Amino acid sequence: MVMMSTALRHLAWADGQLFAQLASLPPSALEARLGPSGQSVGALAVHIVAGAEWFRYCLTGYPYSELVTPVFPADLLLLREHLLEIDGVLLAEADEVDELVAFADETGPRSVLRSTILAQAAYHSTEHRTQIACALDAAGTKGLCLDDYDLWAFTKSQQD
Repeated sequence: MVMMSTALRHLAWADGQLFAQLASLPPSALEARLGPSGQSVGALAVHIVAGAEWFRYCLTGYPYSELVTPVFPADLLLLREHLLEIDGVLLAEADEVDELVAFADETGPRSVLRSTILAQAAYHSTEHRTQIACALDAAGTKGLCLDDYDLWAFTKSQQD
């Protein structure tokens, strides 16, 4: 049986790497946008965490936090800690039976397979890491290479 644990361990690793790297950039990098109407890098970082909170809520019923868009590197490191805790919850959920999970969203009661929520968690973060990399590149901030966050880099990091 193929399991989700590798994808979720990669998710936690890539999230941690991204937030640490963003914290190493000048604070002005958090304002970078991909086009005038695009979300800022800081807003996208919060969106990654808010999405993770949503997936945790769907799986466990745990309530949301009040998240604030980061302004300083220390803000990113706090978000990183919070996100890594949530990623740990998601990883633990991969050990549960893949059954329908019931939750309520803005349209009312829903239910989906646990694996669907966990797969979306991994995809969601990847999508927004890409937006962040593109926004930084468009703003002329170099140094964020998506290849540094892929599964091959993760596998190599686990062997070192």
